[in-house]
Amino acid sequence: MQENSKILRLIYPQWQGGDIAGWFKDMDTKSASQGYILGAQILNLLVDSIKDSKMQLESKSPQNIVTIDISRDFIESRKDAKEGIIDKEILQVQTRLALEILNAKKPQKILTLGGECSVSIAPFSYLAHIYSGELAVIWLDAHPDIGLPHDTFYQGYHAMAVSALLGKRNKNARFDLQKDFGLPTIIESSKILLAGLNSNEATHFAERVKDFGLSALSAKDVSQDSNKVLSWLQKSGVKKVAIHLDLDVLDAKELYVAVGNTGALSTTQVARLINDVASECEIVALTIAEHFPKVEIMLRNFLAKLPLIK
Repeated sequence: MQENSKILRLIYPQWQGGDIAGWFKDMDTKSASQGYILGAQILNLLVDSIKDSKMQLESKSPQNIVTIDISRDFIESRKDAKEGIIDKEILQVQTRLALEILNAKKPQKILTLGGECSVSIAPFSYLAHIYSGELAVIWLDAHPDIGLPHDTFYQGYHAMAVSALLGKRNKNARFDLQKDFGLPTIIESSKILLAGLNSNEATHFAERVKDFGLSALSAKDVSQDSNKVLSWLQKSGVKKVAIHLDLDVLDAKELYVAVGNTGALSTTQVARLINDVASECEIVALTIAEHFPKVEIMLRNFLAKLPLIK
């Protein structure tokens, strides 16, 4: 197998795209804000522990595992947004670094372990470029992630991930997300499917979903079978698929390991949906995003107070 046909495992512990501390008021602001760093490390450990999976065997060699160097600098007043995006300049630097790595490694398939939702932007845009428009994206998320800079609703970049992939921008804006973040290409709205929606944001942005020309399925639409997703794929005519899995699409009563607790799908339903897609198309990218290991973060903070550790 040639080097560039192997799976690149991209460990991408980006945390700056989300204004997270407000979700976890029982934690100190820095621990909550940077929780995605430990979340990505744990995901990587879990993938390594899956001994017999084909994905593990193909991504085992060190040259196929890359960690994006993420700034850990924390500023208490980081909620201030520049040009409508929190921590925009840091995110631009880290996006550029991710794209440089992808262009150097030239992978044909990418497993991304994050990190907040914007970690899908660089790998998905890269793959859309090398596959010349023959890539469909299934965005499994309780939220639509179609925010824009200067939205009064929220200015975290992770909530703009789909908008960035589409190359959208605010009216009268002097910049757009594709150019500002140096993305190699954009993806047509007809080739992005939002699935698993179940949140206030989904309701708030319902009209924007239509304005952007996106197809969208609620959690209820995909809970019993995958027929609507497979039908959309068939109509798209595309056989290569990138799947973004935001762990907040999961029902928090079964598994709460993300930021956001409005998800309504079981792990069985999500696994069935992804594997049904894999049976019909070639999965060239999978992102696991928004892993927030609250218990482990709190345990780490406790251990840091103990002798022989601190």
